[in-house]
Amino acid sequence: MNESQYLKQGFGLRFLWLDFVNSFEKNGLGGSADHLRNPQWVRTFLRHWKVPLPPTAVPLPAMERLRKLLRSGAENLSSPSPLTKAELQLLNDFLSVFARPQMFQRQNGLVLQDVPRAEDWHWVQARIALSFAETLTMEPRDRVKICPDPLCRWIFYDTTKGKTRVWCNERTCGNRNRVRRARAANKNA
Repeated sequence: MNESQYLKQGFGLRFLWLDFVNSFEKNGLGGSADHLRNPQWVRTFLRHWKVPLPPTAVPLPAMERLRKLLRSGAENLSSPSPLTKAELQLLNDFLSVFARPQMFQRQNGLVLQDVPRAEDWHWVQARIALSFAETLTMEPRDRVKICPDPLCRWIFYDTTKGKTRVWCNERTCGNRNRVRRARAANKNA
């Protein structure tokens, strides 16, 4: 999978954690795909977000646990506390990776960057968890939405001025649900 295919599928638009949570993708027709099991998708995902690809295989149980935690947190964003005490501890566990700040000279000047002790899957998980934590603490929670189509449930960030976006994609989920409502109305008429 290349970068343009990745973007065409709806990934890479706002936050690292959104792409990660949506890596278990329902197609709106009853099928699904777990992109974490696709090495090409994982490589493109990490390259897009500028996270180094560890040399070992994806630790699926740990990655699935993190994905489940972040989905649960996203589903509860409208509540005063989107994470339970146990979930908050688990998120903090994922964040607990040793890194030190380092200065680097880049083409456009100096850059301060955290450098991990090891660029392994723990570091990848920490970067994903940090993206979620930053969204919880620095972004308006009511802009994080979940597609209401039960066969989709894609999580997205609503950038509309009035926060009026309903569907993850108006042309697919929005249109598909309008057609379903119209057909149901025709059956009842």
